[in-house]
Amino acid sequence: MELITLVAGLCLPWLLGVVWLRAPWLRATGITWPTLLGYGYLGGILLTTLVMRLLDVLGIRLGFFSIGLALLLLTVAGSWLGRNEPWRIRRPGADWHSLAGWRKIAYAIVLATILIRLAGLGLEIVWRPLFPWDAWSQWASKARVWYELGHLATFVPTDVWLGGELAGAYTDAAPHYPPAIPLIQVWTSYSLGRWDDTLMNLPWLLCAVALGLAFYGQARQWQMSPLFALMFTYFLLSLPILDVHVALAGYADLFMGAIYGLSAMAFFHWTRKRDFWQGIMALLFGLGCILIKQPGIVWALTFLPALLIVYMPRAGLVGTSVLAAAGVATLFIFDEKDFHLFGYHVHLRFAADWQPFWQNMMVMDNWHLLWYLVATALVLSFPRLLAPSFRSMTVLLLSAVSFLGVVFFFTHVQAWAEDYTTINRALLHIVPMLLFYVMVLFREAVSLPIVLNVRRKLT
Repeated sequence: MELITLVAGLCLPWLLGVVWLRAPWLRATGITWPTLLGYGYLGGILLTTLVMRLLDVLGIRLGFFSIGLALLLLTVAGSWLGRNEPWRIRRPGADWHSLAGWRKIAYAIVLATILIRLAGLGLEIVWRPLFPWDAWSQWASKARVWYELGHLATFVPTDVWLGGELAGAYTDAAPHYPPAIPLIQVWTSYSLGRWDDTLMNLPWLLCAVALGLAFYGQARQWQMSPLFALMFTYFLLSLPILDVHVALAGYADLFMGAIYGLSAMAFFHWTRKRDFWQGIMALLFGLGCILIKQPGIVWALTFLPALLIVYMPRAGLVGTSVLAAAGVATLFIFDEKDFHLFGYHVHLRFAADWQPFWQNMMVMDNWHLLWYLVATALVLSFPRLLAPSFRSMTVLLLSAVSFLGVVFFFTHVQAWAEDYTTINRALLHIVPMLLFYVMVLFREAVSLPIVLNVRRKLT
């Protein structure tokens, strides 16, 4: 019985997301099935946490029945509203059957490698107890309390808790963080029927699966060849740091990177063809970043400069450059000042120490050869990075990198880079978006000479 309810708990949010993301008014008629499945799971799990918060506000005790019934009713409602909407999706094996010769064999080998890797990561989750520091000190702490109580008890800073100022309150290492990650663990535990600090982390495996599906699907939407798209999907899912965040589940950074990445990929598509579904996904998942971690607010704001470039290409580029220069000058002016932002105490201090970045990105095995691949793509495509077709994509990437630059070079967080505790976790947030961007650059770098050669022959 436990296995049945656990599978139901893992699949119901996925089904909910798929049903609602193909609603008639979203016009998802041209979306490939991997894209729909990838966006469907992450959208569905975020919606599940919002449903749980709504039930709590309404005074309904959280449990498998109450949450499951709400999700089931929403799924049925979404299915009824989209009952006349044709699926219009290709059969799952169409990409493989479209290949011939060695490409078909290579595709099968890469796909098998991905599946074996994901299976191994799933076993790691099942075999290990809740191990990572932040996982049990600021996420699972809330999950355990809320699971046992059946409602979202308040978490407050330690000094408030010690002072007894708020009856019935609890405390942990990060009481100000959003509740989405603990609520995912709470729902999985209710689905299992008991508290299990191992099996409650299975959604981290599904997050990786959904990220891979969405990445591959969006690559195919970009007209990448099946083998080329699958190779880059393998590059993403084989990254050591990403795999560590699946195997040592419980941190929020994998979900943060996946949701921000899905938003960015949809935004790239929207800037290219103004596809309505892609634009809505960019908006919804951009806002979804706010539900995961406090920095998600800034990640959502990084889309604003790129959006300005879309509607005001030249003026927007000049305006963002001026604002960026003014922002850097302001950081130097307020050097050694303290302030509070999004629940954090921030001390401004300029200290440009590149050594930790060089060690973690280029020397150690944290990222395989990812950053060498990024450097190669940027060098090969440098003249085209601000061309009309790439401009908004490049500006979004620069906005994201600028945020990390400010955090690690202008605040006390530099110390967390020097001791290697935060640097790779923060980089993980932008990697899915970055790898998709690099894939597009490589595709353009390869196809451009072919196009020019064809044009010469035709003329």
